[in-house]
Amino acid sequence: MNALPPDYVMRPGPDGWELWTFPAKGVPVPEFNPSRKSLARTRNLLLAIPSRDLLALPLWVSPEGDATELCELELSSRHLLRRDSAVCAIPVASAGGRTLALALAAGDESPAAEFFEFAKSFDAPARLWSPGSADAAIWRESGLLCYAFYREGACVFFAATGHHSPGPAFCGLLERSALRLSAEAVTTRHPQSVVLIGPFSPEESDALHKGLRIEVRHIPETPPPTIPDPPAHAAPPSARAAEAKRARRRKFLAMASVAALAYLACAAAFAVRLVLMERELSRIRNEQADIAPAAESARRDLDAWRLFRHAIDPGLFAIDQIAAVAREIPGDQVRLTQFALESGRLLLSGEAADVSQAYQFLEKIKSSSALQEYDWTARQPQLAGKTKVRFEMEGVRPDAQPQQE
Repeated sequence: MNALPPDYVMRPGPDGWELWTFPAKGVPVPEFNPSRKSLARTRNLLLAIPSRDLLALPLWVSPEGDATELCELELSSRHLLRRDSAVCAIPVASAGGRTLALALAAGDESPAAEFFEFAKSFDAPARLWSPGSADAAIWRESGLLCYAFYREGACVFFAATGHHSPGPAFCGLLERSALRLSAEAVTTRHPQSVVLIGPFSPEESDALHKGLRIEVRHIPETPPPTIPDPPAHAAPPSARAAEAKRARRRKFLAMASVAALAYLACAAAFAVRLVLMERELSRIRNEQADIAPAAESARRDLDAWRLFRHAIDPGLFAIDQIAAVAREIPGDQVRLTQFALESGRLLLSGEAADVSQAYQFLEKIKSSSALQEYDWTARQPQLAGKTKVRFEMEGVRPDAQPQQE
């Protein structure tokens, strides 16, 4: 659920909750009965759910397939799961082509439910102890005795009891659990030693030694938690749903961040382009300002030329234009009937012996070098009797004045 190692661990203690801080340097520091304000400052909290609120069962499953699904199927077939339980499986050992897994089932009905919102990962208190060479461990959670069995330092089973002191009844319960685990090959041997963790009196230690007839080692001061590997992720359903919601939110924020960065990159590129365009526009304006006097002088000369061209350009005289048209008449098969030159527009009308002669004359007019300044349009020739056709065409110069409506 969270790849970073926990920097805070919260677990049930003998008389209440313990919050352990794991600084970057130095030893863990405990805080007893922490408040919600203390939990609000945590960043990566590992919450140990009380043992009495967890179902723990060692199971031999096939190495093929998902261990969690196989354990959930086995627990369901034994009718051990509550409707709101979430199952996780922790691989412990492999032997005989099978995998030994510790199946954990957590529900939402727990005194720890009020702390689910602060936790990033979840585990069992029995997996936070380091038993050393001992085969079993005994500790108290809120005044009640709990015990766990270990196989090569890995927890294979734990349970919370209703006993307050390690008397004969408690010792008998441990003995029966040890025999069952040994018979199912969950443990490799009958327990040879047990470690007492936390405040126990010498009388309680002696009672355990006499009842179990094995070595009993006592650790009076509760040691700091040991971060297990691999993590259990024994999260209740509501906590898993909350984590999934946080994961979706992180994904959305990541996508939004990428989109925002892309937008900023596009905006920056647009801004750079805008600055470059502004510089180019400023350069063009400067060039225009530099050539403005010469351009104004050229414009005045052009206007003067357009004004006096009809008076000084022989090529625009009507007699010269009609001579240029007459040079293109192909013999006596074509004759002009109308010639009009006014305000840059040249209108020609005539008759031809047939349609082909009319089109030939029209093409010769369009290709004449003396009349190239005109933009020519021609109507379709019309019959004007049995032996002739009429044609009309108009040429317009670029400086022609628009016709009056």
